[in-house]
Amino acid sequence: LSSKQFAMYTKLVFESKGISCTLLDGYVATPILAFAVGNIGASVGIMVTASHNPKQDDGYKVYWNDGCQIRPPIDAEIASAIIEKENLIPWIDYGEQLRTFMDGDGEGECYGLSNPKQTRMIEDAYYQAVRDSGLVAGIDVTSDDQSPSFAYTAMHGVGLPYAKRSFSTFGLPPFLPVPSQQSPDAKFTTVPFPNPEEKGALDEAMSFAKQNGCDIVLANDPDADRLGVAEFNKVDGKWTVFTGDQIGSLLGHWLWETIGKKSEQPVAMCASTVSSKILSAMGQTEGFLFEETLTGFKWIGSRALSLQNEGYRVLLGYEEAIGFSCGGIIPDKDGISALGVIATMAHAFYAKGKTLAKHLQEIYLLYGEFCSDNGYFRCDDPAIVKKVMAQMRNGGKYFDRVGTFEVDSVRDLGSPGYDSQAVDKKPTLPTSSSSPMITFRFKNGCVAQFRASGTEPKFKYYIELRGQPGESRDEVSKRLDTMVKVILEELLHPSENGLITASSL
Repeated sequence: LSSKQFAMYTKLVFESKGISCTLLDGYVATPILAFAVGNIGASVGIMVTASHNPKQDDGYKVYWNDGCQIRPPIDAEIASAIIEKENLIPWIDYGEQLRTFMDGDGEGECYGLSNPKQTRMIEDAYYQAVRDSGLVAGIDVTSDDQSPSFAYTAMHGVGLPYAKRSFSTFGLPPFLPVPSQQSPDAKFTTVPFPNPEEKGALDEAMSFAKQNGCDIVLANDPDADRLGVAEFNKVDGKWTVFTGDQIGSLLGHWLWETIGKKSEQPVAMCASTVSSKILSAMGQTEGFLFEETLTGFKWIGSRALSLQNEGYRVLLGYEEAIGFSCGGIIPDKDGISALGVIATMAHAFYAKGKTLAKHLQEIYLLYGEFCSDNGYFRCDDPAIVKKVMAQMRNGGKYFDRVGTFEVDSVRDLGSPGYDSQAVDKKPTLPTSSSSPMITFRFKNGCVAQFRASGTEPKFKYYIELRGQPGESRDEVSKRLDTMVKVILEELLHPSENGLITASSL
């Protein structure tokens, strides 16, 4: 069952119940679907995509009428409806219905079921929203020896035409697409795990970029809602592959400098709780509101919408897993507009003789070094996850010291929840017994967070250390390395609990 078939069946299911359903035409990027919900006033949006997962996977993303991914209680209500007896078998023979369209005179890949004209109108409206958002800085990008050149990879996905139009919308010179990865290919021929975050995923694009003299690689995942960035240093011949937190730092500072400082509305930015705390430091210094949310863009997007309703201009929402929402265009990840912002930023910096990596270091000088070590252990048994979490809770007497490192506070987002920083000891973020997260905040500025993945057999950790004033990045990184070894051993007891390191897989 292909994504295309699944999408056509979805339209037939809705319309069998008398509900009008617009099937967007051709391969469409996920941000366009999220935008379309609000643009046409839909009650719900559905995206069928494997996203950044391996070829054997597929996915069914559901958006509510606000253009944000579904969240409680909507998700639970849908799940409950799925398993009702009358819904466990097809209401009608959709296969036979689809064959009727396939044998008919309908045009296009979807046999007349899709709406090409409305799809183009939605896409036009999306790019107009980008223009109206303030993201298009209007800087001089006249090509010269200092201007950066870009290679772009769609990672065998749908992003290429959208990336091209994004560059055009931002007034940027064209990029060079990576030929071997520019067209949709469900087999993901050159990259078995098409996630720009994964080690080695950008190798093909970086090799192409180096051969063609490109300074920067921009990478969308196959459904173009994520953005990866890498930069080549022509002096030492080395690549910098930016983490999601580093890209978020660059975007946050740029959007504050180019839009936020001039905004007549109060400015806000959001990030997931497992993302870097640098936006918090930036907000404290510059005077904008920063809020953290639970992990997942449904929480980032929904909080951004609430802040907008409260009168804030939300310039950025991001998560460390290379998901970015710039300028409030949609309350979801958007790799299309984000790549335009990054490319514009690069042109501005290169004109001053600076690289992205150099500017990132200047940001750290302003707000402090933030070094992180994010990773995971393989864990196939949910019972082990519960055991590890219980060990960290220590019977409700949370540890005040891990090794030689003093704990300042602890937050537990399991049910019923606990936060030693709060006056009433209750966390401000939602709690969950099924997907708990425990956070240890140390007196030296380190924050260590732990949770089980909701989609993979992984137990994840996110550990970040903020440097002291005047402390070099190397010094902070060395201190972090020491802490990580102690924290993982003392809190997780990997060998005892049968946790498998990623390097052993």
